[in-house]
Amino acid sequence: MIVAVFSDVHDNIARLEEVLKICGKKKIETCICCGDIGTFETFKKIYESFRNVYFALGNADYTMLNKTGLLPESVTWDKEIVETELNGKKVAVVHHDYKARKLAETGEFDIIFYGHTHTPWEKKIGKSLLINPGEIAGHYGRASFALFDTETLKAELIILD
Repeated sequence: MIVAVFSDVHDNIARLEEVLKICGKKKIETCICCGDIGTFETFKKIYESFRNVYFALGNADYTMLNKTGLLPESVTWDKEIVETELNGKKVAVVHHDYKARKLAETGEFDIIFYGHTHTPWEKKIGKSLLINPGEIAGHYGRASFALFDTETLKAELIILD
């Protein structure tokens, strides 16, 4: 299964539309959001585009907390860490890089997705694979997201130009 992984949208709807178009063409049904989406309206656009969404709140997302009663059951979210299993692998989703490192040091997770730094990154700590898909917003560099293959455990970085 291929999963879309992105972070740090910061309400850049034009770039988000590019991501959603790519995911639609590839028939991707599952999305992992590593936070800093922005407004509830942007988040709604994301969860309406996928069958399953795993979403960890970022530091720019706390205004959405009072609206979470509107989220469908297919959205798994938390303000700290989302835990799930994909293709038999234990997965964590967080926003901050320091939290991702701490989770990796526990040895409990096979894959940890995170954002916040706006920089694409992949690193192995112990048995944990840490993946940061970069930023959709394009604030600090080129806009990017990742397509993660749950069978091969490989991430493909997609640069939006």
